[in-house]
Amino acid sequence: MRILLTGLPIKSHLLPVLAPLARAAREAGHEVAIATGAAVASDVERHGVPVVVLPDVLSPEEAGSRPELRPVREKLRQWRPEISGPLVVPVFDDAMAATFATNVIDARWRPDVIVRETNEYGGLLAAEVLGVPSAVVDIAPLITRLVPAFAERLDALRAKFGVPPGGSAAALTAGLLPESWYPPDSRPPGLRCHRLPEAPVAAGPRVLAAFGSNAHRFLGPSRLLSITVEALGALDVPAVVALGSDEAVASWRGPRPANVELAGFVPQRELLGGCDAFVTHAGFSGVREALSAGVPMVAVPLFADQPPNAARVHELGVGVHVETAGITAETLAAAVSRVLTESSFRSAAREFQRSIAELPPLEDVVTELARRGRAA
Repeated sequence: MRILLTGLPIKSHLLPVLAPLARAAREAGHEVAIATGAAVASDVERHGVPVVVLPDVLSPEEAGSRPELRPVREKLRQWRPEISGPLVVPVFDDAMAATFATNVIDARWRPDVIVRETNEYGGLLAAEVLGVPSAVVDIAPLITRLVPAFAERLDALRAKFGVPPGGSAAALTAGLLPESWYPPDSRPPGLRCHRLPEAPVAAGPRVLAAFGSNAHRFLGPSRLLSITVEALGALDVPAVVALGSDEAVASWRGPRPANVELAGFVPQRELLGGCDAFVTHAGFSGVREALSAGVPMVAVPLFADQPPNAARVHELGVGVHVETAGITAETLAAAVSRVLTESSFRSAAREFQRSIAELPPLEDVVTELARRGRAA
């Protein structure tokens, strides 16, 4: 079977899940490639996966340089989450989805099935045009709810490609957390939940704070990182704050409390295994990694699906949700202290960890796709 995985040219969308799934499919004897933009092709290839380079699919950094996006760049430069709260960003780009679909259709690599990550819709359109089944690896379960008139906009794109409205149901949706993560009204049909391979545990701090791989780019003018360092400095616990780049560490002019280590990038999955609390922007990958390690969270969302993820963390009792607007070192320190001292958070996170461990491995997605392909 020829399996084409599709993902936006963003490393965090590709490397943690799609790359290991592609390797598993290759090891099972299937012909596999990941279709994405050129900006991340070398990163994917270093993970041992062939890449179908889509020439017109741009990374956020490349797209952000376009002149028509100058007002967006200016808004980002002025954004201070501790004052204005989470940034509202478009999570569905009609033109990008159409471009992605066109590039996949025009590529010479012809799949028997297309498996896309949640944020990438061009693969879905391409599958419908090519008449092949599609599946979803759900790396952002709560994001579709944020798209205004999503079904109508998707049908408008279908019309441009000569595809009937409504489309066809996905062959399967591969969730990466137990079904209980999904609110009851957001559980897609065909949902099958899986677990990723366990990470090795490394010695680390009691508290880890990280705001994602884009922290240094998004939080340039913000005081949020300084507030985080100051808050953890007020607690008598070893802590690490990932600033997002070595350059950010070298140029740091904020507080340097003795109990807080500043780092650029950290092996987050490994360190979480030894932590008692995780201060996070509530990106789904970080939430998934914390729950897989049984670590409760202090969720401080910044944009996209992070606010609903943070709300879900609170609803499930696996952490607390702290609003960025009006955040201070005192309020953040109090939230971290609460997660460290109230055992209910740790118990809920550990229970979630146990339910994750009971899920079938992600590699079973390949087996299911092959089974359905033979039955078709």
